[in-house]
Amino acid sequence: MAIPPGAIVPGSLPKFRIYVYSPKGRYVLWAEDGNRVTVEQLLKLSEGGYKQVFVDLNEEFKYEEYLEANLGGILENEAPSDEQKAAIFSKVSANVVRGAFETSLGMGAMSRDAIQRTQRMVKNALMFIAESNSMEALAKMIGHDYRTYEHATKVLWFTVAFLKENHDVMESIQSGQGTFDGDQNKGLLEQCGVGALLHDIGKAFVAQNILNKKGPLTAIEWEVMKRHPLNGQAMLLDTDIPNFVKKAVLQHHEDFYGGGYPMGLEGPAITVLARVLRIIDVFDAMTSRRPYKEPVSPMQAAQIMIGTPPGDDGENGAGEDKRDQGMRQCFDEKLLRKFIVFLGNVRLNA
Repeated sequence: MAIPPGAIVPGSLPKFRIYVYSPKGRYVLWAEDGNRVTVEQLLKLSEGGYKQVFVDLNEEFKYEEYLEANLGGILENEAPSDEQKAAIFSKVSANVVRGAFETSLGMGAMSRDAIQRTQRMVKNALMFIAESNSMEALAKMIGHDYRTYEHATKVLWFTVAFLKENHDVMESIQSGQGTFDGDQNKGLLEQCGVGALLHDIGKAFVAQNILNKKGPLTAIEWEVMKRHPLNGQAMLLDTDIPNFVKKAVLQHHEDFYGGGYPMGLEGPAITVLARVLRIIDVFDAMTSRRPYKEPVSPMQAAQIMIGTPPGDDGENGAGEDKRDQGMRQCFDEKLLRKFIVFLGNVRLNA
């Protein structure tokens, strides 16, 4: 399995073997014990033009555990590019969400360990977004396949980056609390990030054949799918996650002008964080490759979301899909405008 050399932090690796791929087309043992890798060896590797090294597939689990335990150090390391860091971040985040799904499915609720893993993941996300050009790296993920775990990672990324740039929105999430100082803002941002990463946790109880179905869902399958916000809230009830986050998980499919699910709420009855998640959830779904539809560009997605689909040139079929009709009623228009301005500021590919 290929890994970037930047993922190797000297002195912190578990005992797995690392290989390089030789010009002769063979995997050559480079380090028998990861803990013995030195800074000098890594510099020589970089000077030799090696952009990836390899670990045995049998030791993949050890490597993934190492990544999660050392993610903060890897993201602070100047050696890896932002694109490499983004790939590592995405892999760890997807594993955290996958672990939350799998453990929750067995217990019917989120475990304390799963919550703590999620919270650590979000803290690292905030650090990465604050200290790098991570949004540019994220832009390269636009158009990738839509999978529940990877989707959760991108919703997390977009949510915390958007809220960091819109303090008025973030403070309205906890209205009535007065002016927030730096520490309070950071704490609130972390809580919102946890909600973003776990917004679809209720899908742990939706069968894979429904989640991955290429054609339209049957009426029964759709009713099963519509339960996932309720399942998600139930799974979080006994955790110490703040109530406004639990409400956001419950309400992230409610439409601002009515017609959403599971409760058919409208307008101010929907919490601000849920309204933000509604926008970002849809944006990522539209710009990702799904089993039944090719992705649209960020610009096309924004046009469809505000109710002015692209011209009749038929590109990607974006303006013709029935799933996109009437989308404008889903969103808080003020928040949607702010999100579109945010997209322009981070310069995602049109």
